Amino acid sequence: MSSQTMIGDRLWDEILKAIVYTMPNQLFPLIKEVYGKEYPPDTPIKLLGTEHSTYLDDPESTPSSKLMDISLLIADTDYYHIECQMGNDRMMAIRMISYDLHYAIEHCMSKKLNADEIIIHFPRSMVLYPEQNHRIPDSLKCRVIFQDESQHLYRIPAVKIQSYSLREIHQKHLNLFIPYLLLRLKPRISSKRNPLTKKELTEFIDDIIVILQQDLINGYLTKQECSDYINLLTRASEHIFSHCPKYHKEVQHMTKPLIILPGMEIAELKASIAEKESQFQTALAKKDSEIAELRAKLAALAFPPVSSQ
Repeated sequence: MSSQTMIGDRLWDEILKAIVYTMPNQLFPLIKEVYGKEYPPDTPIKLLGTEHSTYLDDPESTPSSKLMDISLLIADTDYYHIECQMGNDRMMAIRMISYDLHYAIEHCMSKKLNADEIIIHFPRSMVLYPEQNHRIPDSLKCRVIFQDESQHLYRIPAVKIQSYSLREIHQKHLNLFIPYLLLRLKPRISSKRNPLTKKELTEFIDDIIVILQQDLINGYLTKQECSDYINLLTRASEHIFSHCPKYHKEVQHMTKPLIILPGMEIAELKASIAEKESQFQTALAKKDSEIAELRAKLAALAFPPVSSQ
């Protein structure tokens, strides 16, 4: 499905899902940034179902279902819930409570049940905001007042992607943000006071390419992951610059050479050398065997065995 067929904001949800489903380890730097929790690169990640029934919300209504964006289990112990949200929806905190309650009931209910108490653990949740919006708070909040007048402030971190500089993204390896970075140029497309120039676009893309190149060479990205990010960046460009094809063509022109990055080229050359060496050693061993066989025949002809009489 091309980005042109994705209506409105759906593309940005799909980009997040594409990253998580194809390279889930890219979530580790984000989790470290938001929750300070670090995981080794080989930590197991299990993607969980994101659909649940709305029956618990309103048993009188017609049964239907809700879809969360991302829910996952890391290291067999830690549950996470991630949403991608465009715009400042004041009811987002209520939606997150609803999602997390269903999530907790389904996945995080304590196995140690007794007659008096059931325990459910809410997942670690966050909301990603891809577009610049100064009205978005640092966290979503909802104060819950229970029947005994006790209170709890439900707080969800709001991750504002465009508030991160390219330097911060590089230093913290938040490559997951890369497909969304072109959104910060969107207001400049139709601006008459400060229009986006080709030079600014090429410099911006070049800076992004440098981030991917260095993380590839330093082992934070694989060749395939780097290629996937470029593909997603190009899809984002197609969507953002749908009414300005010259900008999209420039992005395509700049990202196309990234198919063969310096680090990738070095790796390919090393692999080719190793293959040639292996082929040479195999051929050499075969020739040595043939020479040994010929020498054995020559020795048999020069010194034929003496028959006994």
